Amino acid sequence: MLRRNSIFHHSSIGFILALATMASLALPLPSAAQEEEDFTGAIRIGIIGDQTFSTDIQASYGVMQQGVNVLSAQDLDVVIHCGDLLESSLSPTQITALYNQATGILNQLPVNWYMTAGDHDVNPPGFQQDSPDRSREQLFQQLYGQRVPEVLQHPWYSFDVGQYHFIALYSHQALHADPRFGNIFLAQVYDNQYAWLAADLEAHKNSRGIVVFVHQNLWYHWSGWQRVHELLRKYPVATVISGHTHYDQNNGRLDGIHYLTVGATGGFTKEGSRDAGDVQHVSVLRVAGPGRVQIKLLPVSDNLPLKLTPRLDMDRVQALDVQLGNFFDFATKNPVFLKAGQLVSSCATNAPAKIQINQIGDPIDLPLDVKIGFTSSPAGVALSSPGFLPGECQQVIGPTECILARTARTFISNYSSVLINDFTTLWQSGLAPTGGGPQPGTVLSFKVTTTFQGASGPLFLESTVSTTVQACP
Repeated sequence: MLRRNSIFHHSSIGFILALATMASLALPLPSAAQEEEDFTGAIRIGIIGDQTFSTDIQASYGVMQQGVNVLSAQDLDVVIHCGDLLESSLSPTQITALYNQATGILNQLPVNWYMTAGDHDVNPPGFQQDSPDRSREQLFQQLYGQRVPEVLQHPWYSFDVGQYHFIALYSHQALHADPRFGNIFLAQVYDNQYAWLAADLEAHKNSRGIVVFVHQNLWYHWSGWQRVHELLRKYPVATVISGHTHYDQNNGRLDGIHYLTVGATGGFTKEGSRDAGDVQHVSVLRVAGPGRVQIKLLPVSDNLPLKLTPRLDMDRVQALDVQLGNFFDFATKNPVFLKAGQLVSSCATNAPAKIQINQIGDPIDLPLDVKIGFTSSPAGVALSSPGFLPGECQQVIGPTECILARTARTFISNYSSVLINDFTTLWQSGLAPTGGGPQPGTVLSFKVTTTFQGASGPLFLESTVSTTVQACP
């Protein structure tokens, strides 16, 4: 848990969006005087991202509280929340309690706030594609409908702030669908919502600017989104904003509409560099009309600068993140036992213990720097003859670092699936007891870091994997 010319309709969305983003970055910057003139009368919008997907909802709400504090210090006209405020896998009683807690935090904002429903707000427990169970969706409508009565009819709605019109689209008419994962064809705006949208846009065609926000970035599945974009481009739509991916992303402009994705405000983030998605933030958006959109990202835990990362790079980051997810069975593939003071991989065969990394390749279109090694030196264990296997690297920098050529070891790579040639080992190392040797229960943790030089600079993702020393019976 993503644009703008007629050739776009017959081309790859990722390729064209990348070009659009690069083109927008190449535009000359206006002077301060020009910028202020262009943004005279602009509306200032605070934006809050996802709290869920998360394993600690209270910690997530703590981050959201920080975000609310940051936004409360800004000069804003309105705040929008891009969805995933709740955890719909819980019981209705628990969900209601979380809603009251979360909205209590949002109510501290000095201006009105509005939200669109996220998948974690409406999906029923248990995965069933296109589930007929609308119970959590109905509960969300009942809860949020007390604030916005139109939501009692359907989860999409609109409102005005001064001369500007806001449209909260609903991305979950098919439950448990996602424009990147699973059956992407289900993730779209269906006919009844589309008809409502067409009427709403026509009724507000004289607005100074229109802001559309939605939880999932449905434009990832362009064939499902195309008719929506074709409709939006006929009206003064300035921007379409999404959350869901838990990383910020500049999707570029198409037909004057700026597509933006904001990162999490409490939900899980990636493990790596800030501009690769490892940051919690809120945003402030200035809109003065179509073509006049400016966003500033505000980290909730520090005042360090944070820039919007172009989709060109974030799509690469997403593929690397999917690849690192393939380490789910690392401990099973790298068993370590202690037998008579020696480290073995099997108590039956007494084969020497070793660590093998097979799951890493280069799933992107740029060279990839790979580093592998202990996160810290565990008591009683040292690496023995670590190294990359011959022929696997474009350049070996050392026993724990090498450069992979683009697409090396890769069969399939996209936003949701990376299939690596793991029949051969990329890196391996023996394990040698030191001192008195390790004790059973000693955790051997390894960090795998992948770095590339993208259009926006160096970006890296990393993953910590581990296996535990066990005693032979």
